[in-house]
Amino acid sequence: MVNVRDVSERKTFEQQLTTQAFYDSLTSLPNRALLLDRIEQAMARASRRGGTVGLVFFDVDNFKRVNDSLGHQVGDELLIGVAERLAACVRPSDTVARLGGDEFVVLLDQMTSESVAEVSLIAQRILKGFEVPFSLGGKEYIVSGSVGVALADTAMKLTDSNSLLRDADVAMYRAKSLGRGRYAIFDANMHNDIVSRLELETDLGVALERQELRVHYQPIVQLESEACIELEALVRWQHPTRGLIAPLDFVPIAEETGLIIPLGLWVLEEACRHAAAWQTRFPSEPPPASER
Repeated sequence: MVNVRDVSERKTFEQQLTTQAFYDSLTSLPNRALLLDRIEQAMARASRRGGTVGLVFFDVDNFKRVNDSLGHQVGDELLIGVAERLAACVRPSDTVARLGGDEFVVLLDQMTSESVAEVSLIAQRILKGFEVPFSLGGKEYIVSGSVGVALADTAMKLTDSNSLLRDADVAMYRAKSLGRGRYAIFDANMHNDIVSRLELETDLGVALERQELRVHYQPIVQLESEACIELEALVRWQHPTRGLIAPLDFVPIAEETGLIIPLGLWVLEEACRHAAAWQTRFPSEPPPASER
């Protein structure tokens, strides 16, 4: 006796579950889970046979502006276009994946011994590919991206997939800090810089509460009379362990994190408080230098 059963419906359902679990619904690219698995496989091959594994982390510059000004539908069109353009810029053997949002990663497997030169050419090819305008909502827009690259081989002590992905992400942020449409290759100093910056961000969040900020006043002197006619209020940060930190090192962080508004208000209030006190104590003459 032979039993015949049609399992095509179950197979179709299983395929749908696999697609949902491992592929991005918008672009049909591999998602983070599948990418991490393929990175692990690539590093295992490199460990056995020698060779280099490369990751290219791509982030669309000012994507939020596109999304907010043109709408989410146009934003989705752009992401689909970015996926297609990235796939066209790399080798057929490479994996292009979408992590989410406007973040994409290219896994470069089985690279040559000249891996740095090879990955630099790929990064340049990707950036050049984005010089061509995108057609969005019936209009053309130039959309650039920032590229971070991380490499791993046996000489570099192959690490895990998450660490390699983190390194590529760090390099991407370095590229973004240099301006739009750039690429950067990860080195250990970048990670140290990122950790230091994160620590500063955390410390800056409580610096006002802990009264660590200081206002220094720089006199503006009239050359003819040598009289002090103005004062510039300059903020400094008296960090408990790093010492006196100049504005160049923490004001950009304050601007990016939104802390610049309370910081600016504090400086304004502090300067006004000092100005009122000086006006009371020295109604006709400017205060001596020791008071400023």
